[in-house]
Amino acid sequence: MKNPTRTLHLGILACESGSAVDIFVPLQALLDEYNAWNSVRMIISDTTAVNTGRKSGIVVRLQRQFREKGLEQPQFIGCQHHVLDLILRHVLDFYFPTKTQAPSINYKFIDEILAGYDELKTAYTGIATMPESENPGWRDDFKFLFDLCESYKFYQVEGKWPQIKWHTLPSLHSARWNSRGIFALIAFFLLPKWRDQLKVTCDFIATAWAQAWFSSQHYSENVYDELLFAVSALKCSKAVTCFSTHWNKEPSVLDVPRSNIVAERAVKVMEELHATCKTDKYLNSKFINSNSQI
Repeated sequence: MKNPTRTLHLGILACESGSAVDIFVPLQALLDEYNAWNSVRMIISDTTAVNTGRKSGIVVRLQRQFREKGLEQPQFIGCQHHVLDLILRHVLDFYFPTKTQAPSINYKFIDEILAGYDELKTAYTGIATMPESENPGWRDDFKFLFDLCESYKFYQVEGKWPQIKWHTLPSLHSARWNSRGIFALIAFFLLPKWRDQLKVTCDFIATAWAQAWFSSQHYSENVYDELLFAVSALKCSKAVTCFSTHWNKEPSVLDVPRSNIVAERAVKVMEELHATCKTDKYLNSKFINSNSQI
């Protein structure tokens, strides 16, 4: 990764499987190889059971090793983007109950969009021009989400249907629940019969949730308080519990983003390179030379 003053080379460990043991072992070996145990102050990961299991999760295993070496265990911070994904899932499930199972969880309004997206876009008659809003570098699905939130807020304030640049629909096969937020906002604009039912969730998505999602992800007590207030107002107990359990209000020991989005982008780049590499021999060097893609 590059910024004007520094270049950081990233690599990805090859694990035998996605189990806690098979991920922990190469992580431990890497820290041993570089004698890096003294350098680790924080661990940031998503909140899946593999990572955060109380008895045998990766984080617990790592922190146990730090204690056994006589070192202070690193602070664990759950990735705030993943926590926001989970909160949104609980909110949508609360307002739109569905029996569909992960990872392909759909709601009826999503099915309607998938069945006729092109026709629905053609039928949309929004013509109001929105003022330019600064996009701080969001791309692809994140940019679509950002634009839709801005369009929704414009409509709420002005009462006019804005011009919208429609993007390709996001994938629904991942645990990334921001894609369901995109679909909810699309449905509000393109499916008139759903608007009354979608209003509460879209209000939440486009304001407090989006504010937290598009924040710097650095420690912020204000973001915590505002999001907790908004989630509590929805009366969705699972969303409140999720937020209170996983969103760490404790100040960070390092002033860094509380998100593993960088790691996810690195994995995506590595997967793309792996598909074009004839052997793994040159994979790492190709990855380093492609850091600017992250």
